[in-house]
Amino acid sequence: MDLILEKISKFFSENRIKNTIFILVAILLIGAGFRFYHLGSNPLIADEFLDMNSSYGYFKTHIWQAWDFNKNAVNTTDVFAPRDERAWMYKWQVAELFRFMPPTEAAARSVSVLWGLATIVLMYFVAKSFTKNRTIAILAALLFAISMTGIEFDRRLRMYAMFYPMYLSVSWLLFLFFETKYKGSIAWLRKVSEKLDLNILMLIPLLPVAALSFHLQLLSANIVPAFAAYVLIMALWTVWKKKCINKYLIFVALGIVGFVAAKILMPGFVGLMLASIKFFIDNQSYIFSIFRDYSQFLGALLVLVYGIYWLAKREGRTKEALWLGVSFVVPLLMAAFLWKRTQGIQYVFFIQSFLIILMASGIYGIARFFEQQTANAPKKAFALSLAIILLLLPNWGYFSQDNGDNTYHRDNTRVGDYRKVFAYVRKHSDPSQVIITRNFR
Repeated sequence: MDLILEKISKFFSENRIKNTIFILVAILLIGAGFRFYHLGSNPLIADEFLDMNSSYGYFKTHIWQAWDFNKNAVNTTDVFAPRDERAWMYKWQVAELFRFMPPTEAAARSVSVLWGLATIVLMYFVAKSFTKNRTIAILAALLFAISMTGIEFDRRLRMYAMFYPMYLSVSWLLFLFFETKYKGSIAWLRKVSEKLDLNILMLIPLLPVAALSFHLQLLSANIVPAFAAYVLIMALWTVWKKKCINKYLIFVALGIVGFVAAKILMPGFVGLMLASIKFFIDNQSYIFSIFRDYSQFLGALLVLVYGIYWLAKREGRTKEALWLGVSFVVPLLMAAFLWKRTQGIQYVFFIQSFLIILMASGIYGIARFFEQQTANAPKKAFALSLAIILLLLPNWGYFSQDNGDNTYHRDNTRVGDYRKVFAYVRKHSDPSQVIITRNFR
Protein backbone atom coordinates (compact mmCIF):
# COMPACT_ATOMS: atom_id res chain seq x y z
CA MET A 1 0.00 0.00 0.00
CA ASP A 2 2.84 2.37 0.88
CA LEU A 3 4.46 1.70 -2.48
CA ILE A 4 1.23 2.49 -4.35
CA LEU A 5 0.74 5.73 -2.42
CA GLU A 6 4.36 6.68 -3.05
CA LYS A 7 3.96 6.17 -6.82
CA ILE A 8 0.70 8.17 -6.88
CA SER A 9 2.23 11.04 -4.94
CA LYS A 10 5.29 10.99 -7.19
CA PHE A 11 3.12 11.27 -10.28
CA PHE A 12 1.01 14.14 -8.98
CA SER A 13 4.01 16.00 -7.57
CA GLU A 14 6.16 15.71 -10.71
CA ASN A 15 3.45 15.70 -13.40
CA ARG A 16 5.83 15.01 -16.21
CA ILE A 17 4.51 15.24 -19.77
CA LYS A 18 4.94 11.49 -20.36
CA ASN A 19 2.96 10.67 -17.23
CA THR A 20 0.26 13.17 -18.16
CA ILE A 21 -0.21 11.61 -21.60
CA PHE A 22 -0.30 8.13 -20.08
CA ILE A 23 -2.95 9.03 -17.53
CA LEU A 24 -5.05 10.92 -20.09
CA VAL A 25 -5.06 7.87 -22.36
CA ALA A 26 -6.14 5.74 -19.40
CA ILE A 27 -8.96 8.18 -18.60
CA LEU A 28 -10.03 8.14 -22.25
CA LEU A 29 -10.21 4.34 -22.18
CA ILE A 30 -12.33 4.47 -19.02
CA GLY A 31 -14.62 7.04 -20.59
CA ALA A 32 -14.86 5.04 -23.82
CA GLY A 33 -15.72 1.88 -21.90
CA PHE A 34 -18.56 3.54 -20.02
CA ARG A 35 -19.91 5.13 -23.20
CA PHE A 36 -19.60 2.30 -25.72
CA TYR A 37 -20.73 -0.51 -23.39
CA HIS A 38 -24.00 -1.98 -24.78
CA LEU A 39 -24.58 1.26 -26.66
CA GLY A 40 -27.40 -0.19 -28.74
CA SER A 41 -29.06 -2.22 -26.00
CA ASN A 42 -31.81 0.34 -25.36
CA PRO A 43 -34.26 1.40 -28.07
CA LEU A 44 -34.48 4.98 -29.27
CA ILE A 45 -36.60 7.24 -27.11
CA ALA A 46 -38.40 10.58 -27.59
CA ASP A 47 -36.49 13.00 -29.87
CA GLU A 48 -33.91 10.36 -30.75
CA PHE A 49 -36.48 9.06 -33.24
CA LEU A 50 -36.72 12.46 -34.90
CA ASP A 51 -32.95 12.80 -35.24
CA MET A 52 -32.65 9.27 -36.63
CA ASN A 53 -35.37 9.92 -39.20
CA SER A 54 -33.98 13.24 -40.43
CA SER A 55 -30.36 11.97 -40.41
CA TYR A 56 -31.26 8.91 -42.46
CA GLY A 57 -33.48 10.99 -44.73
CA TYR A 58 -30.53 13.29 -45.47
CA PHE A 59 -28.28 10.28 -46.04
CA LYS A 60 -30.70 8.93 -48.64
CA THR A 61 -31.67 12.16 -50.37
CA HIS A 62 -29.30 14.98 -49.25
CA ILE A 63 -32.44 16.87 -48.21
CA TRP A 64 -33.30 17.62 -44.60
CA GLN A 65 -36.57 15.74 -44.48
CA ALA A 66 -37.67 12.83 -42.31
CA TRP A 67 -37.40 9.29 -43.62
CA ASP A 68 -40.34 6.90 -43.30
CA PHE A 69 -38.82 3.53 -42.44
CA ASN A 70 -42.17 1.78 -42.85
CA LYS A 71 -42.54 2.88 -46.47
CA ASN A 72 -38.78 3.05 -47.12
CA ALA A 73 -39.23 6.51 -48.60
CA VAL A 74 -39.22 10.20 -47.65
CA ASN A 75 -42.08 11.05 -45.30
CA THR A 76 -44.33 13.34 -47.37
CA THR A 77 -47.27 13.35 -44.93
CA ASP A 78 -45.44 15.01 -42.05
CA VAL A 79 -43.18 17.65 -43.58
CA PHE A 80 -41.81 20.14 -41.05
CA ALA A 81 -38.50 21.68 -42.10
CA PRO A 82 -37.61 23.44 -38.79
CA ARG A 83 -37.71 20.10 -36.98
CA ASP A 84 -35.69 18.22 -39.57
CA GLU A 85 -33.11 20.98 -40.11
CA ARG A 86 -32.59 21.64 -36.39
CA ALA A 87 -28.92 21.23 -35.35
CA TRP A 88 -28.12 19.85 -38.80
CA MET A 89 -24.37 20.08 -38.23
CA TYR A 90 -24.69 17.33 -35.63
CA LYS A 91 -27.07 15.20 -37.67
CA TRP A 92 -24.90 15.58 -40.77
CA GLN A 93 -22.20 13.61 -38.93
CA VAL A 94 -24.71 10.86 -38.18
CA ALA A 95 -25.78 10.80 -41.83
CA GLU A 96 -22.17 10.54 -42.99
CA LEU A 97 -21.61 7.62 -40.61
CA PHE A 98 -24.40 5.71 -42.36
CA ARG A 99 -22.14 5.54 -45.42
CA PHE A 100 -20.06 2.99 -43.54
CA MET A 101 -22.46 1.54 -40.95
CA PRO A 102 -26.10 0.40 -40.96
CA PRO A 103 -28.69 2.72 -39.31
CA THR A 104 -28.69 1.01 -35.93
CA GLU A 105 -29.07 2.58 -32.51
CA ALA A 106 -25.42 1.93 -31.67
CA ALA A 107 -24.12 3.37 -34.94
CA ALA A 108 -26.19 6.54 -34.72
CA ARG A 109 -25.31 7.13 -31.07
CA SER A 110 -21.60 6.62 -31.65
CA VAL A 111 -21.33 10.21 -32.91
CA SER A 112 -22.31 11.41 -29.45
CA VAL A 113 -19.82 9.00 -27.87
CA LEU A 114 -17.00 10.40 -29.99
CA TRP A 115 -17.95 13.93 -28.97
CA GLY A 116 -17.93 12.76 -25.36
CA LEU A 117 -14.38 11.44 -25.73
CA ALA A 118 -13.32 14.72 -27.35
CA THR A 119 -14.84 16.53 -24.37
CA ILE A 120 -12.67 14.54 -21.95
CA VAL A 121 -9.57 15.87 -23.72
CA LEU A 122 -11.04 19.37 -23.92
CA MET A 123 -11.80 19.32 -20.19
CA TYR A 124 -8.12 18.72 -19.49
CA PHE A 125 -6.89 21.61 -21.64
CA VAL A 126 -9.55 24.09 -20.50
CA ALA A 127 -8.99 23.23 -16.84
CA LYS A 128 -5.23 23.48 -17.36
CA SER A 129 -5.69 26.90 -18.97
CA PHE A 130 -7.91 28.23 -16.17
CA THR A 131 -5.99 26.74 -13.22
CA LYS A 132 -2.42 26.36 -14.57
CA ASN A 133 -2.35 23.12 -12.60
CA ARG A 134 -1.96 19.76 -14.36
CA THR A 135 -3.29 17.75 -11.45
CA ILE A 136 -6.54 19.72 -11.32
CA ALA A 137 -6.82 19.38 -15.10
CA ILE A 138 -6.40 15.59 -14.89
CA LEU A 139 -9.00 15.41 -12.11
CA ALA A 140 -11.43 17.45 -14.25
CA ALA A 141 -10.97 15.07 -17.19
CA LEU A 142 -11.53 12.09 -14.88
CA LEU A 143 -14.66 13.57 -13.29
CA PHE A 144 -16.22 14.05 -16.72
CA ALA A 145 -15.15 10.59 -17.88
CA ILE A 146 -17.05 8.98 -14.99
CA SER A 147 -19.87 11.55 -14.86
CA MET A 148 -23.17 9.67 -14.99
CA THR A 149 -24.88 12.70 -16.55
CA GLY A 150 -22.13 13.03 -19.13
CA ILE A 151 -22.28 9.32 -19.92
CA GLU A 152 -26.06 9.40 -20.36
CA PHE A 153 -25.97 12.31 -22.82
CA ASP A 154 -23.00 10.83 -24.67
CA ARG A 155 -25.06 7.66 -25.19
CA ARG A 156 -28.00 9.51 -26.78
CA LEU A 157 -28.67 10.45 -30.37
CA ARG A 158 -28.98 14.15 -29.52
CA MET A 159 -26.87 17.21 -30.22
CA TYR A 160 -26.32 17.93 -26.51
CA ALA A 161 -23.16 15.78 -26.57
CA MET A 162 -21.73 18.19 -29.15
CA PHE A 163 -23.21 21.34 -27.64
CA TYR A 164 -21.53 20.68 -24.27
CA PRO A 165 -17.93 21.11 -25.57
CA MET A 166 -18.97 23.91 -27.93
CA TYR A 167 -20.42 26.03 -25.11
CA LEU A 168 -17.37 25.32 -22.94
CA SER A 169 -15.10 26.36 -25.82
CA VAL A 170 -17.02 29.61 -26.33
CA SER A 171 -16.71 30.48 -22.65
CA TRP A 172 -13.00 29.61 -22.61
CA LEU A 173 -12.20 31.61 -25.76
CA LEU A 174 -14.25 34.56 -24.52
CA PHE A 175 -12.23 34.60 -21.31
CA LEU A 176 -8.97 34.42 -23.26
CA PHE A 177 -10.18 37.30 -25.44
CA PHE A 178 -11.23 39.41 -22.50
CA GLU A 179 -8.60 38.66 -19.85
CA THR A 180 -5.35 37.59 -21.51
CA LYS A 181 -2.61 39.52 -23.26
CA TYR A 182 -1.61 39.16 -26.88
CA LYS A 183 1.97 37.86 -26.99
CA GLY A 184 2.45 37.50 -30.73
CA SER A 185 4.92 39.27 -32.97
CA ILE A 186 2.47 41.29 -35.11
CA ALA A 187 3.18 44.90 -34.08
CA TRP A 188 -0.13 46.52 -34.99
CA LEU A 189 -2.11 43.71 -33.40
CA ARG A 190 -0.07 43.99 -30.22
CA LYS A 191 -0.61 47.75 -30.18
CA VAL A 192 -4.40 47.48 -30.65
CA SER A 193 -4.67 44.71 -28.05
CA GLU A 194 -2.69 46.72 -25.50
CA LYS A 195 -4.76 49.84 -26.20
CA LEU A 196 -8.08 48.00 -25.72
CA ASP A 197 -6.74 45.67 -23.00
CA LEU A 198 -8.15 42.74 -24.99
CA ASN A 199 -6.55 39.81 -26.82
CA ILE A 200 -7.89 40.60 -30.30
CA LEU A 201 -6.32 37.45 -31.80
CA MET A 202 -8.79 35.29 -29.85
CA LEU A 203 -11.63 36.67 -31.98
CA ILE A 204 -10.47 34.44 -34.85
CA PRO A 205 -11.45 31.15 -33.15
CA LEU A 206 -14.14 32.70 -30.93
CA LEU A 207 -16.52 33.92 -33.63
CA PRO A 208 -16.89 30.67 -35.62
CA VAL A 209 -17.10 28.52 -32.48
CA ALA A 210 -19.77 30.83 -31.05
CA ALA A 211 -21.70 30.63 -34.34
CA LEU A 212 -21.57 26.83 -34.24
CA SER A 213 -22.67 26.78 -30.60
CA PHE A 214 -25.68 29.01 -31.35
CA HIS A 215 -26.52 26.86 -34.36
CA LEU A 216 -26.70 23.78 -32.15
CA GLN A 217 -28.75 25.25 -29.30
CA LEU A 218 -30.10 28.69 -28.38
CA LEU A 219 -29.13 27.93 -24.79
CA SER A 220 -25.81 29.42 -25.94
CA ALA A 221 -27.43 32.77 -25.11
CA ASN A 222 -26.68 32.00 -21.45
CA ILE A 223 -23.15 33.17 -22.15
CA VAL A 224 -24.52 36.74 -22.20
CA PRO A 225 -25.90 36.95 -18.61
CA ALA A 226 -22.91 34.98 -17.31
CA PHE A 227 -20.50 37.40 -19.00
CA ALA A 228 -22.58 40.38 -17.83
CA ALA A 229 -22.42 39.15 -14.22
CA TYR A 230 -18.66 38.74 -14.43
CA VAL A 231 -18.14 42.21 -15.93
CA LEU A 232 -20.46 43.86 -13.41
CA ILE A 233 -18.71 42.23 -10.43
CA MET A 234 -15.31 43.21 -11.77
CA ALA A 235 -16.55 46.76 -12.45
CA LEU A 236 -17.75 47.11 -8.86
CA TRP A 237 -14.46 45.68 -7.63
CA THR A 238 -12.39 48.14 -9.65
CA VAL A 239 -14.52 51.07 -8.48
CA TRP A 240 -14.00 49.96 -4.90
CA LYS A 241 -10.28 49.90 -5.67
CA LYS A 242 -10.70 53.48 -6.98
CA LYS A 243 -9.86 52.64 -10.60
CA CYS A 244 -12.55 54.70 -12.24
CA ILE A 245 -11.63 54.16 -15.90
CA ASN A 246 -11.25 50.56 -17.00
CA LYS A 247 -12.60 48.11 -19.56
CA TYR A 248 -15.15 46.64 -17.12
CA LEU A 249 -16.96 49.94 -16.62
CA ILE A 250 -16.78 50.60 -20.36
CA PHE A 251 -18.39 47.21 -21.11
CA VAL A 252 -21.10 47.85 -18.52
CA ALA A 253 -21.91 51.14 -20.25
CA LEU A 254 -21.83 49.48 -23.69
CA GLY A 255 -24.14 46.76 -22.41
CA ILE A 256 -26.71 49.28 -21.19
CA VAL A 257 -26.56 51.23 -24.45
CA GLY A 258 -26.80 48.01 -26.46
CA PHE A 259 -29.87 46.81 -24.56
CA VAL A 260 -31.65 50.14 -25.00
CA ALA A 261 -30.79 50.20 -28.71
CA ALA A 262 -32.05 46.62 -29.17
CA LYS A 263 -35.24 47.51 -27.32
CA ILE A 264 -35.84 50.37 -29.78
CA LEU A 265 -34.60 48.77 -33.02
CA MET A 266 -35.59 45.11 -32.40
CA PRO A 267 -38.51 45.20 -29.95
CA GLY A 268 -39.92 41.94 -31.26
CA PHE A 269 -36.69 40.01 -30.69
CA VAL A 270 -36.13 41.48 -27.21
CA GLY A 271 -39.75 40.79 -26.33
CA LEU A 272 -39.36 37.18 -27.43
CA MET A 273 -36.32 36.72 -25.21
CA LEU A 274 -37.96 38.36 -22.21
CA ALA A 275 -41.17 36.38 -22.75
CA SER A 276 -39.35 33.21 -21.69
CA ILE A 277 -38.54 34.74 -18.30
CA LYS A 278 -40.79 35.04 -15.28
CA PHE A 279 -39.66 35.84 -11.76
CA PHE A 280 -39.84 33.33 -8.91
CA ILE A 281 -40.68 30.22 -10.91
CA ASP A 282 -40.19 27.11 -8.81
CA ASN A 283 -37.71 24.99 -10.76
CA GLN A 284 -35.45 24.40 -7.77
CA SER A 285 -34.96 20.74 -8.67
CA TYR A 286 -32.40 21.94 -11.21
CA ILE A 287 -30.07 22.76 -8.32
CA PHE A 288 -30.15 19.19 -7.05
CA SER A 289 -30.14 17.51 -10.46
CA ILE A 290 -26.92 19.25 -11.55
CA PHE A 291 -25.19 17.62 -8.55
CA ARG A 292 -26.54 14.13 -9.25
CA ASP A 293 -23.08 12.85 -10.20
CA TYR A 294 -22.08 13.00 -6.56
CA SER A 295 -23.14 10.77 -3.69
CA GLN A 296 -23.94 13.59 -1.26
CA PHE A 297 -25.37 16.97 -2.28
CA LEU A 298 -24.06 18.83 0.77
CA GLY A 299 -20.62 17.25 0.47
CA ALA A 300 -20.40 18.20 -3.21
CA LEU A 301 -21.54 21.75 -2.42
CA LEU A 302 -18.81 22.11 0.20
CA VAL A 303 -16.16 20.81 -2.21
CA LEU A 304 -17.43 23.30 -4.83
CA VAL A 305 -17.14 26.23 -2.43
CA TYR A 306 -13.70 25.11 -1.32
CA GLY A 307 -12.68 24.76 -4.96
CA ILE A 308 -13.59 28.39 -5.63
CA TYR A 309 -11.66 29.45 -2.52
CA TRP A 310 -8.62 27.34 -3.39
CA LEU A 311 -8.43 28.54 -6.96
CA ALA A 312 -8.89 32.20 -6.01
CA LYS A 313 -6.78 32.40 -2.86
CA ARG A 314 -4.30 29.54 -2.87
CA GLU A 315 -3.68 29.28 -6.62
CA GLY A 316 -3.93 33.07 -7.01
CA ARG A 317 -6.36 32.89 -9.92
CA THR A 318 -9.16 35.15 -8.74
CA LYS A 319 -10.48 36.13 -12.17
CA GLU A 320 -10.56 32.51 -13.32
CA ALA A 321 -12.39 31.42 -10.17
CA LEU A 322 -14.95 34.20 -10.60
CA TRP A 323 -15.44 33.39 -14.31
CA LEU A 324 -15.99 29.69 -13.64
CA GLY A 325 -18.25 30.49 -10.69
CA VAL A 326 -20.59 32.86 -12.53
CA SER A 327 -20.56 30.63 -15.63
CA PHE A 328 -22.00 27.88 -13.45
CA VAL A 329 -24.16 29.76 -10.95
CA VAL A 330 -25.86 32.38 -13.16
CA PRO A 331 -27.44 29.98 -15.72
CA LEU A 332 -28.33 27.56 -12.90
CA LEU A 333 -30.16 30.22 -10.88
CA MET A 334 -31.92 31.48 -14.01
CA ALA A 335 -33.10 27.95 -14.78
CA ALA A 336 -34.27 27.46 -11.19
CA PHE A 337 -36.12 30.77 -10.74
CA LEU A 338 -36.68 32.51 -14.11
CA TRP A 339 -37.13 30.09 -17.02
CA LYS A 340 -40.66 29.46 -18.24
CA ARG A 341 -40.08 26.06 -19.81
CA THR A 342 -40.51 22.37 -19.08
CA GLN A 343 -37.88 21.13 -16.67
CA GLY A 344 -35.19 18.79 -17.94
CA ILE A 345 -31.58 18.10 -17.03
CA GLN A 346 -30.64 18.71 -20.70
CA TYR A 347 -31.33 22.42 -20.20
CA VAL A 348 -28.55 22.80 -17.61
CA PHE A 349 -26.23 19.99 -18.72
CA PHE A 350 -24.04 22.44 -20.64
CA ILE A 351 -22.89 24.25 -17.46
CA GLN A 352 -21.71 21.04 -15.80
CA SER A 353 -18.20 21.57 -17.17
CA PHE A 354 -17.67 24.64 -14.97
CA LEU A 355 -18.89 22.71 -11.94
CA ILE A 356 -16.46 19.89 -12.72
CA ILE A 357 -13.43 22.19 -12.97
CA LEU A 358 -14.30 23.81 -9.65
CA MET A 359 -14.97 20.40 -8.07
CA ALA A 360 -11.56 19.23 -9.29
CA SER A 361 -10.00 22.32 -7.70
CA GLY A 362 -11.77 21.56 -4.44
CA ILE A 363 -10.66 17.92 -4.41
CA TYR A 364 -7.08 18.95 -5.11
CA GLY A 365 -7.23 21.69 -2.46
CA ILE A 366 -8.52 19.30 0.23
CA ALA A 367 -5.79 16.76 -0.59
CA ARG A 368 -3.17 19.51 -0.39
CA PHE A 369 -4.60 20.63 2.95
CA PHE A 370 -4.06 17.18 4.46
CA GLU A 371 -0.63 17.03 2.89
CA GLN A 372 0.34 20.26 4.61
CA GLN A 373 -1.04 19.10 7.95
CA THR A 374 1.01 15.89 7.95
CA ALA A 375 4.57 16.15 9.19
CA ASN A 376 5.50 12.57 8.37
CA ALA A 377 5.12 11.37 4.77
CA PRO A 378 3.13 14.38 3.46
CA LYS A 379 3.19 13.05 -0.11
CA LYS A 380 1.50 9.84 1.00
CA ALA A 381 -1.09 11.89 2.90
CA PHE A 382 -1.85 13.80 -0.30
CA ALA A 383 -2.25 10.61 -2.37
CA LEU A 384 -4.34 8.88 0.31
CA SER A 385 -6.63 11.91 0.69
CA LEU A 386 -7.08 12.08 -3.07
CA ALA A 387 -7.92 8.39 -3.27
CA ILE A 388 -10.44 8.56 -0.41
CA ILE A 389 -12.24 11.58 -1.87
CA LEU A 390 -12.45 9.93 -5.30
CA LEU A 391 -13.88 6.81 -3.68
CA LEU A 392 -16.48 8.61 -1.55
CA LEU A 393 -17.56 11.68 -3.55
CA PRO A 394 -18.65 10.37 -6.99
CA ASN A 395 -21.92 8.46 -7.22
CA TRP A 396 -20.31 5.11 -8.03
CA GLY A 397 -23.51 3.30 -7.06
CA TYR A 398 -25.11 4.49 -10.29
CA PHE A 399 -23.15 1.92 -12.30
CA SER A 400 -24.36 -1.04 -10.27
CA GLN A 401 -27.93 -0.07 -9.41
CA ASP A 402 -30.59 -2.09 -11.18
CA ASN A 403 -33.68 0.06 -10.70
CA GLY A 404 -34.38 0.62 -14.40
CA ASP A 405 -33.49 4.30 -14.17
CA ASN A 406 -30.07 4.54 -15.80
CA THR A 407 -28.55 4.12 -19.22
CA TYR A 408 -27.45 0.54 -18.56
CA HIS A 409 -30.56 -0.76 -16.81
CA ARG A 410 -33.33 1.30 -18.33
CA ASP A 411 -36.87 0.16 -17.66
CA ASN A 412 -38.13 -0.25 -21.21
CA THR A 413 -41.55 -1.37 -20.01
CA ARG A 414 -42.04 2.21 -18.84
CA VAL A 415 -40.78 4.00 -21.97
CA GLY A 416 -41.59 1.27 -24.48
CA ASP A 417 -39.22 -1.04 -26.34
CA TYR A 418 -40.64 -0.59 -29.80
CA ARG A 419 -38.33 -3.17 -31.34
CA LYS A 420 -39.89 -5.93 -29.23
CA VAL A 421 -43.40 -4.54 -29.63
CA PHE A 422 -43.28 -4.44 -33.42
CA ALA A 423 -41.50 -7.78 -33.67
CA TYR A 424 -44.38 -9.31 -31.71
CA VAL A 425 -47.09 -7.46 -33.67
CA ARG A 426 -45.63 -8.38 -37.06
CA LYS A 427 -45.45 -12.01 -36.01
CA HIS A 428 -48.98 -12.29 -34.59
CA SER A 429 -51.06 -9.74 -36.53
CA ASP A 430 -53.42 -10.45 -39.39
CA PRO A 431 -52.43 -8.80 -42.73
CA SER A 432 -55.81 -7.09 -42.85
CA GLN A 433 -55.28 -5.35 -39.52
CA VAL A 434 -54.16 -1.73 -39.26
CA ILE A 435 -51.54 -0.61 -36.76
CA ILE A 436 -51.95 2.93 -35.44
CA THR A 437 -48.96 4.51 -33.68
CA ARG A 438 -47.03 7.76 -33.58
CA ASN A 439 -45.50 8.10 -37.00
CA PHE A 440 -41.90 8.60 -35.89
CA ARG A 441 -41.83 5.33 -33.97
